[in-house]
Amino acid sequence: MISELRAESMLTSILKEKLYFKEKEIERVQAELTRVLQSHDVLKSEIQDAVDTVSCLNHKMKNYELQMIEKDGTMNHLRGEVQSREEDLGSIRRTLSKVSQERDLMWEEVKRYSEKNMLLNHELISLKKKIDALEEDTLLKDGQISILKDSLNNARPFDVLFGDDQGALFKF
Repeated sequence: MISELRAESMLTSILKEKLYFKEKEIERVQAELTRVLQSHDVLKSEIQDAVDTVSCLNHKMKNYELQMIEKDGTMNHLRGEVQSREEDLGSIRRTLSKVSQERDLMWEEVKRYSEKNMLLNHELISLKKKIDALEEDTLLKDGQISILKDSLNNARPFDVLFGDDQGALFKF
């Protein structure tokens, strides 16, 4: 009867200890989940900011394209006036037209490269920030792992049958 009570007491102690460790594990997992959700919200916000910036740039680009169309229309009108007034300058006008077209193509190319460069620089900055955040997270995780390893290495072995204070009762 006494041995059954001791066994039940020991089983109860073991179950309480397991319950305590499970509760601590749940608390740790909940804290980590909270941190991950906060990181997710931050990333979601950064993505939305980037989408807003791209949208703004698209609107500006469309405005510039409309301005270029208006300017092209104005240039065509002026060319027509020059052609009607100065017939003897036809060869010079064809040369000027070629140069203007090449200039427009080069200007468009310069604009594309400038926009591409700006977008790539923005993406580079964003990626560097993300890398820094990931490196910090990695360092934090490495520290946590080291702490857990140290605590596991320094823990006293647990005597499953008698526990720390129960073994003293049966020593001779």
